[in-house]
Amino acid sequence: MTALSFSDRPSIPRPLRSLVALLFVFAAVGSAQSQTVLWSEEFDSPSTLDCSVWSFDIGDGCAEGICGWGNAEFQDYTRDPANVRVENGQLIITAQREQIGGGPSYAFTSARLKTENRMTFQYGTVEARIQLPDLADGLWPAFWTLGNNISTVGWPDCGEIDIFEMGNAGAIAEGVVNRRVGSTAHWESGDGYAGYGLSYTAPSDLNDTFHIYRMEWTPSAISTYIDGIWIWTIGISNPSSFDGEEFHAPHFLLLNMAVGGNYTGIVDDEADISAPFPAEYRVDWIRIYDNGHTILGGTGPRGPLSLDRAGNDVELQFATDVGISYDIVYKTNLSDSTWTVLQTVVGDGSVMSVFDPIGAPGAYYRVVSAD
Repeated sequence: MTALSFSDRPSIPRPLRSLVALLFVFAAVGSAQSQTVLWSEEFDSPSTLDCSVWSFDIGDGCAEGICGWGNAEFQDYTRDPANVRVENGQLIITAQREQIGGGPSYAFTSARLKTENRMTFQYGTVEARIQLPDLADGLWPAFWTLGNNISTVGWPDCGEIDIFEMGNAGAIAEGVVNRRVGSTAHWESGDGYAGYGLSYTAPSDLNDTFHIYRMEWTPSAISTYIDGIWIWTIGISNPSSFDGEEFHAPHFLLLNMAVGGNYTGIVDDEADISAPFPAEYRVDWIRIYDNGHTILGGTGPRGPLSLDRAGNDVELQFATDVGISYDIVYKTNLSDSTWTVLQTVVGDGSVMSVFDPIGAPGAYYRVVSAD
């Protein structure tokens, strides 16, 4: 979710091109449904977001020194219920347009949510069930990640993974804006920017119906899918060869819908935004599955880290923040409503590990913030 469109994105620095090209290989992966859910957001609260997990970016980006959010976008982000709400088990991000003074100028509002510091993950299978509005033309929805160290190292040094984004200028020009889905990785290389992205054009419009967007992230590769159809893969198994260490560190999730911006090719005149308003971006659920490499972190509530595994070979691994207390809890009967605290640990900023907590077959564990 950056300022660079597919046609505008600079290529990988020339000395790295051949080497990195060898890494962009197709990687077949299994169904996420056969994996254990480590964390999920079902949006099942009656009307509010879980603020221990989600926070908001607010305004037009100028307070962060990136007016237009670095992308020449038109909208202000808010946390107003007119722009973001939970309703009937769904998160709804609504982009609004207001005509200013009866003239040709418009003001736009929308919402951008993130799990920064509160829920982070390194590797894993991520799925979300999402319905998009009519994007034609000028709406730019995205589901993406940023490295959780962005506040200290900045972008692109933190790394970014666009699980999906739509609304690209090229798709607008070709009349397939509601059909083309893009995925891209962005990172720092040689003190500059590097990026790699591909897109998939569906045979029919994707808006107004729910679809499953998925990312499979392992130490070897990152791949994305829509409804099980492969979009894109980047190999990351040798990060030193392309300065890709950003993809071996904790990331957090973001959901947003921008209006205009470089990606859409509409940056000069708000009147060129022709998409119908209000426009609703609906999210039914988001789930992170354990693909054998996944490490959860952050200060918010955790999902289960081990499920129905033999007690003598269970190892819980979880990323920690310095000074935050974590309770390791368990139960052996999944129908029990209460959890038993096994132990409390204080995070030191590293990935902590607890091996064979109680040695019981069929135990169910969680790690939760004790603060």
